[in-house]
Amino acid sequence: MNTQLYKWLTGSALTASLMVGFTACSDDHFDITSEAAGKQTIWQNIQANSSQLSEYADILQSVYYSPTEGKTTPETYANLLDGDQTFTVWAPVNGSFRYSYYKGLLQTGVRDSIYKVEKELIRNNMTRYSHVVNGSDSVKLDLFNSKAAWLNNEAQTIKGVTITTPNIGAKNGVLHITKAPMAYQPNLYEYLASRQDLDSINAFIKSFQTIEFNEAASTQGPTIDGEITWVDSITYVANDYTSLFMEAFLEREDSNYVMILPTNETWKNTLERTKKYFKFKASYKQDINTQTEAGADTVIAGVETVFTPAELDSLTNLYSKNAICQHLAFNANWQYEQIPVTSIADIRAADARKDSLRSTADMKFKKTGTLNGTNKVNAVEVKDFAALFGNADPVEVSNGYAYVVDEFAYPSTVYAPNRDLDSYVVYESCDNQCAPYHNTWTWESHVTMTDTVTGEVIAERDSTYRYDYLVMANKTSTSHPGAFFQLPNVLSCKYDIYVVIGYNTDYQMQNKFRAYISYDTEDRRVANEALKNPNEDAVDAKDASLYEGNYFVNRKPTINDDLTVNYTDTICIAKDFEFPVSYYGLSKTAYPVLQLKSNFTSSERNLYSREIWVNAIILKAKEQ
Repeated sequence: MNTQLYKWLTGSALTASLMVGFTACSDDHFDITSEAAGKQTIWQNIQANSSQLSEYADILQSVYYSPTEGKTTPETYANLLDGDQTFTVWAPVNGSFRYSYYKGLLQTGVRDSIYKVEKELIRNNMTRYSHVVNGSDSVKLDLFNSKAAWLNNEAQTIKGVTITTPNIGAKNGVLHITKAPMAYQPNLYEYLASRQDLDSINAFIKSFQTIEFNEAASTQGPTIDGEITWVDSITYVANDYTSLFMEAFLEREDSNYVMILPTNETWKNTLERTKKYFKFKASYKQDINTQTEAGADTVIAGVETVFTPAELDSLTNLYSKNAICQHLAFNANWQYEQIPVTSIADIRAADARKDSLRSTADMKFKKTGTLNGTNKVNAVEVKDFAALFGNADPVEVSNGYAYVVDEFAYPSTVYAPNRDLDSYVVYESCDNQCAPYHNTWTWESHVTMTDTVTGEVIAERDSTYRYDYLVMANKTSTSHPGAFFQLPNVLSCKYDIYVVIGYNTDYQMQNKFRAYISYDTEDRRVANEALKNPNEDAVDAKDASLYEGNYFVNRKPTINDDLTVNYTDTICIAKDFEFPVSYYGLSKTAYPVLQLKSNFTSSERNLYSREIWVNAIILKAKEQ
């Protein structure tokens, strides 16, 4: 099977890992110029204030210090605060925090529970270096768990919490006694795990989480038998899905995102829809159209790709969940129009201005009616931006905002996007009557509109048009050229299929052609199925109806209301055409094939050009 897909299925979802920054707590930090130099250590000062700090002291001496989440040391936080490294501790008084709750977590012996105490209580109330309360300004401090807190010197508060006894000097830093602990604020990555109603999206995202070794932050030991040893091995949490597919570093405290989070029931209901688009078959075998050296039409037998039942389930689950999740995150402060999206009011304002929003994975959400030829790539139209975010203000987290939604309002084009394929890019081969080549044509056009009664000129317009084509040129004056085009990443759903044909200005003629499609069912390959004209208004050059016939004809150039000229005609060659199986992610391994073939009778040779200019192939997915 495909190697890239196999790596997904075996849990190593991506080939690249991204090293994220963090504070390595094992580094030595000594502050020899501390403004608060006492004779006792911080720990000794905490013990000396046991009437106020005995509960917090008990926690400190019960938890072993962890350089990273996956590693503990033999020293407790009491030992750490009794040593030489410099810290500032903001110690909450007895009765101000859930002492029994945290003791209960420690008594479980479960690593995650113990680390929760360390991260949310201990590390959330201490910082590196010495920080004294002095002056009248406000200072942003980095807490020991990488969260941020504002110290208001004039009000004598830290993150809004009153400092009851400030500036107790110690020889290894400063101790402040506070009225309560600072509230722990999770980041988006942590917030996913903080609510049971977000278990589904959390399980999907965290399934890609890995623990990576940080060689740069680790302390190297002696080399033994040619192998490097490590005195202090530092690791960090990495997630290839969020960093490489969502392109959002949800665990970084210095980032600022907003993210839409579907509840479990919403996730379940949406997954039922998206799974329909990713029905894979047990085996694919893609034959390739080509010609022999002598010029005869032939095919090259492809290599069969086979999936086990377990792999098929994994593929469907992976892609259907990714379709929901990939475009849920946004940069909170910056969009195309420099607008913030940190409140529902911001989003409604963007909606009113007909701005666009862009996900971190580069999907553009445009107001309905604003898509055009220059902004249609990776873009979907949305009636109401606020509906996407649940129409309610978000929950603030330490690195952004979480919009929890009970209804998934994304348009189906997000997870079943339209396919606008450049004909030159997806061209596979031609038949032996065709000599294809790529060309770019530019027209300079002057259009004059006159009043049919008075003859007065109403409007004039000069325009320049540029089109790229795959030119299906005929080899001889009597041949009818044909060409094959790949349709990659097609989903298992219904599509309206269009081809964009350029009017042949060289011959001043239209084209008449047939269309055939080859695709897979669950048990076989359907080859060269003829498509019938679905357009009730379709006519040939003699105005005879083509509806339900085997032919398609492009129109002559037409003039729009704004005086622009259409030298191309977008022709619907199939409506509600259903592909029984999905090809998503299979790249060149498997795909449907569309064949276009010039075809008309000898009596029609003065009406049509044999040479066909194919501009694009468009597949518009229909919601299941």
